[in-house]
Amino acid sequence: MRYILFTSVESFVDEVDLIEKIFANDVDYLYVQKPYMNDRALERFLLSIPEGIRMKTFFCGSPSVAQEFSLAGFHQPVEWYVRNGDAARRAPGLLSVEAECLGDLEKLSPEVRSKIFQVIVKNKPEEIPENAFVVCDATELPQDVPNRAILSGIWEFADPVSAWGRLCLK
Repeated sequence: MRYILFTSVESFVDEVDLIEKIFANDVDYLYVQKPYMNDRALERFLLSIPEGIRMKTFFCGSPSVAQEFSLAGFHQPVEWYVRNGDAARRAPGLLSVEAECLGDLEKLSPEVRSKIFQVIVKNKPEEIPENAFVVCDATELPQDVPNRAILSGIWEFADPVSAWGRLCLK
């Protein structure tokens, strides 16, 4: 079982500490989604993440932010890649794409598709490729999904670290 953990959209006290503790329990990648953070706060947040975790972190947004903070790569919906194919081909780092279903990847040029490192799909496909993760809520995990992208649910628990430990045992 492989896991991706998305940060909460909102910031909260001890978030980085909780991320570190959860990351010690079988998280493969961290996806940072902070659309409401100003540039200065985002910089402080990203720099407070330990380097070992930053190397496995994707930024949900600009490729330049991912590059500036030495993150693994960046993450965007399939439509962004369709509109910004040239930028995607030139982008350093790894590319992650979010799609409703795997068939949506056909909209991408072959050059962009060849650069995609990970795919996050909202609708579980019949067969799940090695690089595909299915969007899940931590409170409602499907049993037959080998790669899970935990988009929500974990931050609502009183103790997200213990909740993550229980989640990984399922």
